[in-house]
Amino acid sequence: MINLSIFLLQSGSPLKARLEVNVFSVILILLAIIFVIATIYIISKAITNYLNSPAYLEKKKNRPTSVKDLNELSAHCSLVKEEKDVLSLICKNHKTPNIKFIVRDYNTMSEFFKEQFKTFDRVNDEVGKAHLFNLQKKIFKTYRQQSLVKNSKNIADQTVFTLTLAKGFHHKLKMAENNSEAMILTLPPTLKQDELPKALEKVNFIFELEDGTPYNVETRVVRYQNGKDNENQMVVVHSDKVSPLQKREQARAELNIPCKFHSVKVVVEGSGKTERLNYIPSEKAYEGILEDISTGGCRLIATLPIKAEQHIFIEGQFNGKQLDNAVGTIVRTTKRSDGIYILHIKFIKIDVKVTNRIQAMVYKFDE
Repeated sequence: MINLSIFLLQSGSPLKARLEVNVFSVILILLAIIFVIATIYIISKAITNYLNSPAYLEKKKNRPTSVKDLNELSAHCSLVKEEKDVLSLICKNHKTPNIKFIVRDYNTMSEFFKEQFKTFDRVNDEVGKAHLFNLQKKIFKTYRQQSLVKNSKNIADQTVFTLTLAKGFHHKLKMAENNSEAMILTLPPTLKQDELPKALEKVNFIFELEDGTPYNVETRVVRYQNGKDNENQMVVVHSDKVSPLQKREQARAELNIPCKFHSVKVVVEGSGKTERLNYIPSEKAYEGILEDISTGGCRLIATLPIKAEQHIFIEGQFNGKQLDNAVGTIVRTTKRSDGIYILHIKFIKIDVKVTNRIQAMVYKFDE
């Protein structure tokens, strides 16, 4: 008699065979999945490396600006339609490569804005100029780099420093030389001998970068000397106590030009939806000095103790050339130690062509 159990043991069971086939299939499937994942990873890595490679970035940087580039940049900088149109016009006129890269170059963009301003100026397009300046402000605010200066050795020659020694007195010192040992500053005539900080005394200066970013630097006086043209100079040590300050909302220009100002009578005209305020200057004019100006306001030196919250009509060469005027509100009055008053004025009525002329002077577009 044949032993059936031995036969089955030698030949194997169908169930066991199916199990072995299923395990083998699972292993093949897992290997296939691993292979696919590895292939995707390698391809993805290669693509990522290429997209981050200097060659690809250079190619992307040098390709023409597309509508998509303009839309993305406009959204990022919160541009309104009119500002976007001006930017599109600049790209078209200059056949610019990818504008998303160029906007990071302050000098290049400044030249583009300046040339576009001159184009608008030739056709007396004051509205276009206004949109151009708003565009420039948003671009530089979005892309300007913070904390560029961390040591006084990196401050450019000819930089103007503001030194405040007493309330209301702001003295302007220009950098004559910045060498490895110290900064040499030219003293202004307004700074009298008895006001000068002593040798080894700490002093604080305010200065601005080319893009208008203000900084404070704390340093120490080394000595005083005569310069090449016999001008008086202050020598101060280098310092790493350089810190950025909050940038003004509107770019401001330092001035020292005569002006006239009048008191203002405010008259309400019309009623309801047609109601408006009319600012009527008095006939009597007073002499003053415009110390600085921006599109938002100015600082005026006067001999009269005029209180704050009064309206004032100012006329003068706001850009050093044309005679312009504006109506403002005196926000604050500061009395200096010499009895002179400084009026801090916020403009409430100023023509767009006047603000354009002020900004053209501030950014040196009219040179």
